[in-house]
Parts: sequence; structure tokens; C-alpha cells
Amino acid sequence: MPTIRIAIPILALLCSNAAAQRAFDAQHRAEQEQVGTGSLWTHTGGNPKHNSVHATGMPPSLANPVWTNADHVPVPQSGLVVDGAHVYTLTRDATNATFAVALDRQTGEEVWATPVAPPVLDSWSSPTIDLEHETLLIASGAVVVALDTDTGEQRWATELDAIVVNASPVVTDDLGNRDRAFITTYSFGGGAPAALVCINIDPFDATGNPYQPGDIVWSLSLGGDSSGNTAAYQNGRIYLATASSPGSQRGTIRCYDITADTAPASPVWSFTNTINAGFFAGVAIAKGHIYASSYSFSGLQTSANTVKLNKNTGNLVWSVPTNRTDATPIVLPNGDVIVSGGVATGAFDFLPFFGSLPSIQYIDDLGSTAKLLWDSALATHDDLNANGYWDFDEPYLSIGGWTHQPIAIVVQGTPHLLVGTLPETQPGVNIDHNTALRLIDLTKSPTDPGFIVDHAPGTGNTPAYTSGWVFTSGQAGISAFEQPSPLLRTRELIDQYTRDELTLDELLERLPR
Repeated sequence: MPTIRIAIPILALLCSNAAAQRAFDAQHRAEQEQVGTGSLWTHTGGNPKHNSVHATGMPPSLANPVWTNADHVPVPQSGLVVDGAHVYTLTRDATNATFAVALDRQTGEEVWATPVAPPVLDSWSSPTIDLEHETLLIASGAVVVALDTDTGEQRWATELDAIVVNASPVVTDDLGNRDRAFITTYSFGGGAPAALVCINIDPFDATGNPYQPGDIVWSLSLGGDSSGNTAAYQNGRIYLATASSPGSQRGTIRCYDITADTAPASPVWSFTNTINAGFFAGVAIAKGHIYASSYSFSGLQTSANTVKLNKNTGNLVWSVPTNRTDATPIVLPNGDVIVSGGVATGAFDFLPFFGSLPSIQYIDDLGSTAKLLWDSALATHDDLNANGYWDFDEPYLSIGGWTHQPIAIVVQGTPHLLVGTLPETQPGVNIDHNTALRLIDLTKSPTDPGFIVDHAPGTGNTPAYTSGWVFTSGQAGISAFEQPSPLLRTRELIDQYTRDELTLDELLERLPR
């Protein structure tokens, strides 16, 4: 009976506003076609700082995709980038050939597909868009290639001295006629030493920029191992982490001035991790600080750490024990930090348990100190035998993970997270596609009603977010989800309420305003 009482007046109100809503829908569609610079997702993490949090008046709807392209299956865990016209990603066909693919942003139809070097060691590097020169940069194998964003034709290609694994290019756009792309190379397994490679992306100029596009301007040995260490950029400086330091498994974070045409002789500053763990991901720049999360090869749910450093000095502000990860931390508008980490272990006796479960961890930033507020796996784990730790087949909410980069959005002032679910580890399969995408409310604890706001099965690889649209991928292909009109959003909420998926308070809280 409560369902009928609340549904009837709301539906009556909706019907009375139907004409106005139709006008809104037409305007909404027109606005979606007018894409501005704030609607771009050019790098992993959204921008060269790798920390992009968008505000919106309404959450995206994950109920049904606006379109799905099933002709192209992306490289597992690789992310997408988006400009005003296209969605770009790396895909793999039935013969394991690798392609860079551009899809129409509005329809999902293929625009072009260009063969590129295959990833090595299950690399999940993401593409990068160079907006100024209208190129898509791909780092795969031991090559960085620039493709025309309109046609997919190769503009230039740069051979590297070593392979790239899990790292993505970062590009500058504020260095006049001397803009550059940067990539870090992989060094484990006895190969060439890890390096930060600087590549010219601007036209040749005999006096101002004596390099052709694609020329290596300089290469800097990092003196430690590197894997997945995507550099971040701001105001003439590169910030990057390493997986180890000379003679130690402790990773480093460094700042380099890259405004000269020669490799920097030394870093502006360098920080060595406070625990015996390396950094296998990029760093995030936010609020005058640098953030990074480490990966530990032993221990349980908080065996690694996340650090906050002063951006100008490299001084440590705080270090918090967190899950092992190859993902970059996300900094919310209030300064709190989100970490996606942990390994999805399959329920097989002959597979090892890596000591930590996939989870999202919420760090409460108190300024000069911080504390871990909650861990989604620990909060939801049902310890059936009461032995104090997870055993195979014990249920918990699996979200996030060591290879997955979520996205934070702010909905009507409330922080949310778009986060995928890693697949369970299978024999012979190291890296595979995510199995679901969820929208969670970060103001709630994992066990609170309404923590999970929305859910889309069969997808959830590292997403991109632009103008209310969510772009993500999975085993079934590439999908787009759109922010619904207020009418459709209200109908969805009423349907959830009538299925007892929402309480009355949650329904009223989420109604469009």
C-alpha cells in the first residue's frame, strides 16, 4: 500500500508535466551534440594530472546502454579516451591482432580501425589524445605511434629502446612551439634500464624547435625499475613514480623540470617510500599535492600504502596503509582519497590467495594526517567460519581492484564512484575483462542501504566520463550510458522503489530537483 500511495501522486505530477518534459528532451538531445572542452577525457584519469572529478546534477543511468559496439572487444583492463567526436580504445580480434579503434561518440559506429603493435606482458596501457595536433597516441610493444584522430592514418612512429607495460603517454599543451609527449619504459626481467622518454609532438622549426614530430628529444635513465608508471604533468614539470630504487625494493616519486631540450641532470626533488614497497602506477596531482599508491607482494589488506606529498618540495604529508594496487589514487573535492586495489582470486584450491581482496578504500584526509575510514571488502566480508580472514567461497562485495581505475563524479554535491568488478582469477588467464560496473555513493558505508546506486552487468573495464555520458567496455564490446532526462530518472527510481530496492527516504533523496 505505501508503494501505491507514493507512486500515484508522483506519476500524476509527471503526467501533468509531460509536454514540458518532451520539450526538455529535445533540448537535452541538442545540448548533447554541443560538446565543449569540459566534456573531454584525453588521458587515463581524464587529464595530464590524472585526477578529474566532474560535477553533475543527475547521475548517469546504467540500466540500459545507449549503444553497444560488439564488433570490437577491447584489450582487457585498457581504458578509453574521448574527444568531441569519437571514443578511442585498443582492441584485439579473434586472431589476437591489435587495433586502435575510433567509434562515433553518439552512435558507437566504427569510424576507423588501424593495426598497431600488440601489447606485451598483458599490458593494459590506454591511449592518449593530443588535442592540439589532432592525434591519438598509442604506446604498445616498444613503439609510440601517433594516429590522425579523423582518419586513423599514421602521422609518425617512434621506436623505443625497451617495451612499455601498463604505462600511458602524457602530453603537454602549454610549452609554446615545443610541446612534448612523455612515456616510461619497462625494465623488469633483465631488459634495458627504465627510462623517461621525451618525444617531440610539435612541427619542426629550425630555431625554436629543431625536431620533427616523433623525434626523441631526450631519454633519462630512472635508475630503478619501472612498470605502469604513467607520468603526470603540470606547469613545465613531470611527476612520476618508480617501482624500485637502486639497491632497494622501495619505490620513489620524483619531480623533473622538463622545459629544456636536454634531459634534466637531477630531479627537483625525490621521495623514497617509507615502506618496502614499490609504485607500479601513475601519480595524481591535486590540491597542491602529489598522491600515489604502492604494491606489496606479501601481506593482507593493508600491506601497501598511499602517500600524500607536498608538490613543491616532495616532503611527506602522510602515509596510510592501503591495499596493493597498480591504480592511481583519486582525490575528491574535499581532499579525501579513494584507492582501488586488491587481487581477485578464484575459488580454486590450486590457485594462491594473494592476501588481499579487491576493494575500494576510503581515506579521510585530516590535513597533516589521514586515516582509513572503510574498506569495501572488509566491511562486507561474511566470515562464515569466524577465523578472522577470508576463505574461498566466503561472500563479500567485489569492487575495484589492482588493475582497475575508477572515476569519481559529484552528483548534486554528493561524491559518487563509477567502479568495476574484476573477474575471478582463472587458470592460464592473467588479465581479463571486468564483469560489472557500479555507481556507489561515497557518503555511505559499504553496508548501508543505498551504497550501490546503480549497476550494469557484463561490462566495467576502466571507464571514461564526459558530459553525463559513461563509456566503458567488457567482453561483449564497448558501451555508452547516458545521463537520463528527469522524467526517465524519476520513472527508474519509482520502479526501484516498487521492487523494494529503495526505501522511501532514498527515493525522495534521489528524485531529480
